[in-house]
Amino acid sequence: MIVDIQARTSLVVYVASLRQVRQLKRFGHLEYVSKRMRYAVLYVNQDESQEIIGKLKQLRFVKRIIESPHDTLMELLGLSGDSQNKDEQVNFEEDDE
Repeated sequence: MIVDIQARTSLVVYVASLRQVRQLKRFGHLEYVSKRMRYAVLYVNQDESQEIIGKLKQLRFVKRIIESPHDTLMELLGLSGDSQNKDEQVNFEEDDE
C-alpha cells in the first residue's frame, strides 16, 4: 500500500482572544497555542493554504496571519529535494576545493 505524503505548510494566526482558538480546528491541524502572546500554529495542506488564509481573514477574532517561509528558504539554500538542484550543489562544492 503506497501512501502519498501531503505537502503541508504552517500558519501562525494571531487572535484577539483565546476563547475562539477552538474554532481554528475546522481549518487544519492545531499544533500549538501561545496563551501569553495570543497566537496559534496551524498546519494546513499546501494546495489549500491560500483559500484557508482567505477564510481566516474573514473571521473577526483573527488579527494577523503569517505563512511559513520554509519552502522559499529551502529553495534559496538549494535544499528543495529536486535531484537537479542536488547535482548542481554537489558540482558547486567540488569547484570550491
